[in-house]
Amino acid sequence: MGNRDYNIEQIVRSAISIVFLIIAGANCHAQEQVTLRRVEVVGLKRLNAQQVVDLSGLKVGDTTKRDAIDAAAQKLMDSGLFKKLGYRVSIKGNEAVVTFEVEEATRNLPVVFENFVWFSEPEIARAIRQDVPFFDGTAPEAGDTADKIAAALRRLLSQKNIPGQVEFLPYVDTATGKVELLFTVKGVKIPVCSLHFPGAEAIPEEDLIKAAQPLLKSDYSRKDVSGFARYTLFPLYRHIGHLRAQFQQPSASVEDSAPCAGGVAVTIPVDEGVAYSWDKAEWIGNQVLTSDDLTTALGMKTGELADGVKIDKGIKELRRAYGRRGYIAVRSKESSTFDDSTKQVSYRFEITEGPRYFMGALIVNGLPAEDAESLKAKWTLGNNAVFNESYIDDFNHTALRDFVRSLTQKSGGNLRPNVEIETKPNHQKQTVDVVITFK
Repeated sequence: MGNRDYNIEQIVRSAISIVFLIIAGANCHAQEQVTLRRVEVVGLKRLNAQQVVDLSGLKVGDTTKRDAIDAAAQKLMDSGLFKKLGYRVSIKGNEAVVTFEVEEATRNLPVVFENFVWFSEPEIARAIRQDVPFFDGTAPEAGDTADKIAAALRRLLSQKNIPGQVEFLPYVDTATGKVELLFTVKGVKIPVCSLHFPGAEAIPEEDLIKAAQPLLKSDYSRKDVSGFARYTLFPLYRHIGHLRAQFQQPSASVEDSAPCAGGVAVTIPVDEGVAYSWDKAEWIGNQVLTSDDLTTALGMKTGELADGVKIDKGIKELRRAYGRRGYIAVRSKESSTFDDSTKQVSYRFEITEGPRYFMGALIVNGLPAEDAESLKAKWTLGNNAVFNESYIDDFNHTALRDFVRSLTQKSGGNLRPNVEIETKPNHQKQTVDVVITFK
């Protein structure tokens, strides 16, 4: 009899060899094979023991030997499901109990099927579980599980004689910041033939379809459609006060009609929510500007429609108000509170004003010295004066524009320079150099 613990996180094969040497010693010249009486798994949090046993390939009642357990352990590690894996083998007579001690991988990535429009999600999941029994909509960040999922998807495509290659890669969802594992079919055209927006009322469906024209005839991509809804269509709702409107995940169904053979009809459900009115703004951390100053700059009045586009413009005006006073590093953290009973929204602004900056050097590149000095003479924001961010815009649209026009006239129309203005803050000196470059 023998009962030993061995860690195979780094040296699986040598550990297994030691176990079976002990087995041989306990049974003198007994055969190397033993009957597997039980497989146990300790340390599981997300998976269940049967899933791990199925993945290992070990079967209770089979005869086994060191190579089989070696391969089973390696298979488990290769799956990427485990950060650490050890095991022990207990022998009694000619029967063995294998106990795996595991620590599951800390991160599994959500799996997204980008454009497998020919299959339902349950159909895809069933096909994957033939190769990956533990599949639950996620996959380990490392290991060979993603390759097995890709193989199952290729098999599905082959069964329906659909051309194309299956590719996968990690993808960062910009809306959530989460990393996902994105599976895509490449090499096959899937044009978007029609769009549907169930739930649309505040904005008529035909208006949403008109705004979404760029999607039509483009190749279907779940990520592209979701991104378009988030960044192009959602602002339409914000503009009419529906600040909490949400577009659900799009779905696509294959069209069989002749005008759109091989294409898809795309459905994007929308939950419009309610239209909110503005309640108030609360200001925290401001010292240079009063709360009344900031409320005026924001431009929102109690009772008016909470137009998200106007709110965004108001937040930019807050920065400009500070920038005119030299506070170019100001930061604002906004949070909103919605009251559905009154259909009002209030905003809380945490202001970090930062230090005050002053005008540094004015540098003109790309002009003869005489012309450069002539332009500098038109710049009236003096050295060491409080830096005014708005002055640059004013200068660009007045004195600089007139100066460029005069250069063009002097050259008989031959000189039409491109002009770039760049600000270079020095955070140690709290100054800002302005560089004007003619190209």
